[in-house]
Amino acid sequence: MDVVVTLFYILFSICVVYPPTEFISAGFTIPQLLESFLGSENTNFVGYHMRRVSITALIHSALPFGYALTLWCSGVRGEWMPCFMIGSAIGPLFMMFKIACWWEGLRHNHPVVKAILPYVPPGLDWRMLAVDINLEFRGVDKVSIQLNATNKFIATERWLIKVSQYAIYLVKQNDCALVATATDSHNFSVSGEDEVQYLNIEVIPSQSNVKRFTFRISTSALRDLQPRLERPVRVPDHISLLPTLIERFVLVFKQHIERNPVYIVEQELEVCIGCMQNTADVKLNKLCPPGLPVDNKPPCQQCNCRVLWCGSCMGRWWAARAPGAPADWLAARGSCPVCRATFCLLDVCPARRPAS
Repeated sequence: MDVVVTLFYILFSICVVYPPTEFISAGFTIPQLLESFLGSENTNFVGYHMRRVSITALIHSALPFGYALTLWCSGVRGEWMPCFMIGSAIGPLFMMFKIACWWEGLRHNHPVVKAILPYVPPGLDWRMLAVDINLEFRGVDKVSIQLNATNKFIATERWLIKVSQYAIYLVKQNDCALVATATDSHNFSVSGEDEVQYLNIEVIPSQSNVKRFTFRISTSALRDLQPRLERPVRVPDHISLLPTLIERFVLVFKQHIERNPVYIVEQELEVCIGCMQNTADVKLNKLCPPGLPVDNKPPCQQCNCRVLWCGSCMGRWWAARAPGAPADWLAARGSCPVCRATFCLLDVCPARRPAS
């Protein structure tokens, strides 16, 4: 009986410390169950995490004592039980004393306040800077990335913040360097179409009294994060970032259309109306042999639009509307973004000016 109780309590403790997706969805996590006590993170970011860190540390330290009570309630008795209960109660009692020290006076010993203090000007109260952090966190332009069940990374206009179970890490954007240190890739299908790459990024502050920290995000999340960073993430030469599925498709798409006949254009080529950066260099010109639709696909049509798109934007347009698995995208049919004329891959011709 005590073996079953022990295994059950171990599983319960793991779910408390590292809650699985099912616990999060059901609302059985410490922040969700104690939401009324913790308050709103969006309203008072610093105060919320000060309370969250305190109560999380207390509950986790009480797990051994909870195990002793569970054994007692399940009928386990023995000469060792009183000593075990007293020993397991030392942890939460010590943590209560430590939390009392955290909240004493100006609360300079609290882990959340310690992260703020290096940026507090001499003679000023840390709570003034906390108000500024709270205001920035309420901004709609911040980026918040959930790293795992217990940690998340936040980028505001001036701050980079990593939230963990027992602390937060805080650094100014203009006071640090972000360096990629390692990558790892994972395939979610045999064909590799759903390959995901994760990147370990180390945040290195310029001040020695500010703790450096690391976080791990996918390369797709990094692309969403980059616009919010004052300084780009430095990627060493020995680390290569995996392109997204769309980027890989566009590369293959452009390689295929380069094999098609060149369409000669007399007038000057304009800027692509899709990205407004590259020169428009593809023309939809019906070259595939006439015939009935194949595999229920509509027949190709002649497009009379002038050269408006570059190969990259046309490839992205194609991929965004291609049905089925990515392996079948090249065999699909597309439609002109302007006149909606149906075309296939054989109809996408590179546009060139005549040789002088």
